[in-house]
Amino acid sequence: MKGELPSPNEIASIRSFYLLCTSPVRMLGRMSNDRDRVISITLSEQEWQAFVARQPQPVVWLLERIREEVKAQTQQSQSAA
Repeated sequence: MKGELPSPNEIASIRSFYLLCTSPVRMLGRMSNDRDRVISITLSEQEWQAFVARQPQPVVWLLERIREEVKAQTQQSQSAA
């Protein structure tokens, strides 16, 4: 029902599902300040369809562009030093 808060039983179910889905090895194994980052972009359906038509793997494409930028910046910083 819209606008209703979940019951305590529903919250317990959600919490147990979340805990089952998170890997304790990963949570305990990575003892650093590094974090995964998430980018959220709002696109209309028309924009999304046009983009996917040109880039069938949009996540891979975006990740490659970001890594290219980071690599270029690192190389530029090294050559300036």
